[in-house]
Amino acid sequence: MTRKSQVAPTPDSAESTASPRAPHHGGVKRTAAEESSVDDRVLPLPANDLLWELALPLGADRDHEYCNPETMLAGVEAARLRKLPPCLVLGRRKDPPRDRQRTLVEALQKAGVTVEAQLDGAGYHAMELFKQDRAAEFIAQVADFVRRHAGDVHATARSRL
Repeated sequence: MTRKSQVAPTPDSAESTASPRAPHHGGVKRTAAEESSVDDRVLPLPANDLLWELALPLGADRDHEYCNPETMLAGVEAARLRKLPPCLVLGRRKDPPRDRQRTLVEALQKAGVTVEAQLDGAGYHAMELFKQDRAAEFIAQVADFVRRHAGDVHATARSRL
């Protein structure tokens, strides 16, 4: 028996813009970005695998719905996904999960979700935690997104009442 996450909002419960700092996804079949991350200085492939092993329910592999965006979205109807507020997904060119971030963005957009994706930022996974100028850039991007979509969020919330 598995438990649903207590942290991640569902399309029915999201009440604000969705802006994961560094969405982290995986899957059993490796993407090109994951294969090239064996010696990544922030998120090397063996550490990535260990994190998933520790995070997923016992007996689950990386194709579990908590890990793989394709599996996660396969069982969700587009009408339910459209209830999500506008989403911002930021990524970096050297980020190991970048291919899966693109997959998630494409699936959400196909379902009719408003998604702003900036996945070609210079640098590596979670760089804004280590570089002050990148942290300031990240904060500015999120603040701008929230400012521009504040009205959308209220309209989305009202339409679900």
